[in-house]
Amino acid sequence: MPLPVNRRPVRRLTYSSVLLALALLLSYVESLVPLPLALPGVKLGLPNVAIMLACLHVGRAAGAAVSFLRVLLVALLFGSAASFLFAFFGALLAYTVLWLLGRSPRLGRVGLSVACAAAHGVGQILAGVLLYGIAVVFYLPFLLLAALPFGAICGALLYACERLLPPLRLL
Repeated sequence: MPLPVNRRPVRRLTYSSVLLALALLLSYVESLVPLPLALPGVKLGLPNVAIMLACLHVGRAAGAAVSFLRVLLVALLFGSAASFLFAFFGALLAYTVLWLLGRSPRLGRVGLSVACAAAHGVGQILAGVLLYGIAVVFYLPFLLLAALPFGAICGALLYACERLLPPLRLL
């Protein structure tokens, strides 16, 4: 006779693990894609689609775990201490915005993604101020401008993923 088991925690862990693996894969793919912009630190943000899926469909704690494990693992595998600091501050602010606005019915997926991308840029500037001084603040308008198209692309991808995936009954 099988024991009754609540499989919900196992499903959350499994789905979170798959999303972390996807975020790591997308981070690697993103590093291979050259952007026509000559702006350092500007990327497409593809891993953020997996992070937003984790937060919105698995739970806020799972989304935070996926986000910060991705930052740590990418820094260990492909980066440096400085890249970790930039990514950590960016992820911290972006995830805070995602946590605060993620359940807002007024904000669509594209708007949410653009807001998170802008917050990520602000976080990167804060890390830059810590490392290099106040002079890096001049770079903020460029990061915010880049957040518009790249955040919109990630938001559209998030929307498409949500439409294609079957409804998850994890929360």
